[in-house]
Amino acid sequence: MLRLVAVLATAAALQPKSIHLIVNPTGGSKSGLDILDKVLPAFEAAGVDVAVQRTEYAGHAEQLAKTLEPRDALVGIGGDGTVHELVNGMMARKDMRRCPIGVVPGGTGNTWAADLGIPSDPALAAAAIVDGGTRRVDVMEVRAAGRSAPSYSINIAACGFPAAVLEETNELRWLGLGAQYDLAGLSLISQGRTSFAGELEIDGQALELADYSFIQAQINARMGKRVPFAPDAEVDDGLLDLVLVKSSSGADIILANFLARFGKHELLDFVDIVQCERFSYAPARGNEADDLNLDGELLPGGADRFEAACVAGALEVLVPR
Repeated sequence: MLRLVAVLATAAALQPKSIHLIVNPTGGSKSGLDILDKVLPAFEAAGVDVAVQRTEYAGHAEQLAKTLEPRDALVGIGGDGTVHELVNGMMARKDMRRCPIGVVPGGTGNTWAADLGIPSDPALAAAAIVDGGTRRVDVMEVRAAGRSAPSYSINIAACGFPAAVLEETNELRWLGLGAQYDLAGLSLISQGRTSFAGELEIDGQALELADYSFIQAQINARMGKRVPFAPDAEVDDGLLDLVLVKSSSGADIILANFLARFGKHELLDFVDIVQCERFSYAPARGNEADDLNLDGELLPGGADRFEAACVAGALEVLVPR
């Protein structure tokens, strides 16, 4: 009953009268402009004043979210990458003037939107924004050594194999096959580049990891391709779900990823899922991978000592009521 009351209390109504609508024409499914044509009539029919902003380069959505004069809401047409940029821009505003964020799914995965119950159909997503239901959700703050400002995650922060795979994936994008992530993972496994080591501290408790493959923290339950890698995670519980795959065997990695599709990987004796408020990580000297996979974006050198913490209720999101 207490949980139900908490959810109802956060499902407030905003009904925005003016919004910034940021569209990524080239991201994800490259359908941003088509989706824009579908949703503009819905906003106009509801009397919403829409200021359309088209992104022109990587990081442009973040810059817009950081500098635009606030309206009732900031809405993005795009996928998880677009939302990642909007949240990072909003959280970095010097004037601290934050408004609710909405999303009309237009990416390839749209994992974050799916976990929040935001419809994949553009017209239904726009209707939910007009209706004005809001919910407070958590974000993950990541402070990496050598970086003056924090970065923020709405989905995952991962080091070890997930970061190495993302780096390899970026080098394979020219293939244009749509399966670069799977190919990158198999390539690393065939090369034996799956073992990592470092020191992990979880809520003040130190843990040495000598031969692991995954350290992955999540805000919500699912990751790319909507795999429930942290099946018990909730977007508003004030906790991070930290998934540890403590084996670097290629066969174990493949098995863990297969079972994760059904949320059953935690049954493996080399997989642990720990809920925590914060954790830190420092790679062992000579560790090959020191990059960080942050919501599917590579933060070079980000895993060369970093701290991650859950910022409870930091973000207000437009969701179906």
